Amino acid sequence: MSAPAIRYAIVPHDPGAHIFRVVLDVASPDPEGQVLRLPAWIPGSYMIRDFARHIVTLEASCGGEKVPAHKQDKDSWRCAPCSGPLQIRYDVYAWDLSVRGAHLDTTHAYFNGASVFLEAVGQEHQPCEVDIRPPADGSGDDWKVATGMPRKSAELWDYGLYEAEN
Repeated sequence: MSAPAIRYAIVPHDPGAHIFRVVLDVASPDPEGQVLRLPAWIPGSYMIRDFARHIVTLEASCGGEKVPAHKQDKDSWRCAPCSGPLQIRYDVYAWDLSVRGAHLDTTHAYFNGASVFLEAVGQEHQPCEVDIRPPADGSGDDWKVATGMPRKSAELWDYGLYEAEN
């Protein structure tokens, strides 16, 4: 089985500081330079949310080599052209205790995918995998995972791989 076109891994990287780490792998990036974007709003919440303001770091690499990534505007970045899979690693500040955003502390984690998963522009219809991981410090060992995504290799209520049609 081939690797998915788009793969996300999300981990509560630093629950005390409210930081999720997300790794996005794009198997076939745009040869002109991959554009990445977060929405400024979501359906059902008709005001500007500006999710991108919560991204505190962003780095890109291809084949282990750093790829320049420049912020184009308030909610998008463009990575320099590269051949081969592109990996984007970024941190998201999560302190929005609502259903619209993301929240993380030492007692729980929550995120709305629209607020944390950068879209690979032009690849919106590609299948995705989402690897939901526990905090490395063990603080989430008793947490349960609840998602509407179908499980790929995760046990019920557990960390692991989930999938999305697009």
